[in-house]
Amino acid sequence: MIYHLALAADWAAAQGEGNDYRISSLGRHLDDIGFIHCSFPHQLQRVADTYYRARTDVVLLTIDRSKVTSPIREESTEGGTDLYPHIYGPLNVDAVATAQPVTTRPDGTLVIEVTEDETGLLNLLKKAKNGIN
Repeated sequence: MIYHLALAADWAAAQGEGNDYRISSLGRHLDDIGFIHCSFPHQLQRVADTYYRARTDVVLLTIDRSKVTSPIREESTEGGTDLYPHIYGPLNVDAVATAQPVTTRPDGTLVIEVTEDETGLLNLLKKAKNGIN
């Protein structure tokens, strides 16, 4: 599983627009950036705190990467070493397993909750990719 933080209105609009989601990141469209920014579980809180702090209209999209019809590449950001999943094309909405509203703490940080099962599945996929038993 990979994850994307979306504004609730953008996600709702995608439900009726040909079943594709085309927002790259907060205020940026796929056509402008060329890909949709996603995260692995360990990256979510940092992304939420950096870009979505104090927003009350955020949903966490849990994406089944095996159902995504556009190519996915793991890449670092400019000058960074941490790899992030990027979807190079629209996100077909049927690849989204869940869309959960995200709550905000009094200090403005978002409460990001990823279930243990989702994280465990991701670890199994990484091990399989790397040939680790």
